[in-house]
Amino acid sequence: MNTQKPLVSVVMCNYNTKEEYLRSAIESILRQTYEHFEFIIVDDASTGNDVKVIQSYRDPRIILLQNERNRRTPYSANRGLALAKGEYIARMDADDIALPNRLEKQVAYMERHRDIDILCAQAKFFGSREGVCAPNLTRPDLMKTTLFFGCPIVNPTVMFRASFIRKHGIRYDESAMAEDYELWSRCIPIAKICEYPHVLLHYRVHAAQISTASHSLQTESANRVREKMLSWLGITPSQREVLVHYHFCTDTPSPDVSLRETEDWARRLLYANDKHRVFPRRYFTNEVIQHFFVAAVKHLLQKRVTPGDVLRMDLTRRALSPRYYGGYLQRFLFSRRLNGLSK
Repeated sequence: MNTQKPLVSVVMCNYNTKEEYLRSAIESILRQTYEHFEFIIVDDASTGNDVKVIQSYRDPRIILLQNERNRRTPYSANRGLALAKGEYIARMDADDIALPNRLEKQVAYMERHRDIDILCAQAKFFGSREGVCAPNLTRPDLMKTTLFFGCPIVNPTVMFRASFIRKHGIRYDESAMAEDYELWSRCIPIAKICEYPHVLLHYRVHAAQISTASHSLQTESANRVREKMLSWLGITPSQREVLVHYHFCTDTPSPDVSLRETEDWARRLLYANDKHRVFPRRYFTNEVIQHFFVAAVKHLLQKRVTPGDVLRMDLTRRALSPRYYGGYLQRFLFSRRLNGLSK
């Protein structure tokens, strides 16, 4: 082991993970080509044999913490962050698989790019869903803008610069359901975040991950994050506008929201950002136009509007400008990879 390399702290939270999944996750970290790390595993009062499984690994780099009662992932993650001694802190989930060179590649990137505070990576989905999450957000300004609309970051791919965490007292909000998105929203004004442009993690998708009730709570939590970011633009949304914004950001047209209302909302976002200059104008305008165009296409496919209705809209004429074609193509290719329709 080369102790001259920067120490990496890998923080993984665990709760009642299937033994096969847990062992695969642990072994994927222990077999990293980059060996100078500590592996902090926080067990959140599992009721199965999880602790025995973790203790069966005699690797001295493993540090096991056990919560006295179930406290949820944000509390466990904060425990791990507080104990971490590394120059870099990598997140990991107990049912995913890190590629062997994950830490090596991320450390090398962070060493070369000293201005980057947070580095995520692309992830390949497997299990009950297949595809690749590769939004190609290698420019911090583009990542910052994209985070306004949703969370493109796969949390267990993230590596933090520890000095950034300590300087700003970064912690997960233990009251939030969408704790990852809430954290990234707080980092937008103070951090440079970008994506490593290659797959470094296999992300397991399975039925036990989230219930319908939990999904509803996460949606509500994510909407609160979006409301907070709208306030940066000087917008205090009504309940109706929160609904419109949710469907606009998630590209999920609702039968209760007309395309005309969607266009009005998009224009309001553009005006507010031009006025307050929160996000880079070019990137923000591109994102708004693309989201509107997706909404228009889906309304057409659902036969809720006619082609003539769409073509008469001011934003449609802007959206059909050749300057946006590259963005549409990239969005299409990303959607295909994410949904496993191409390799």
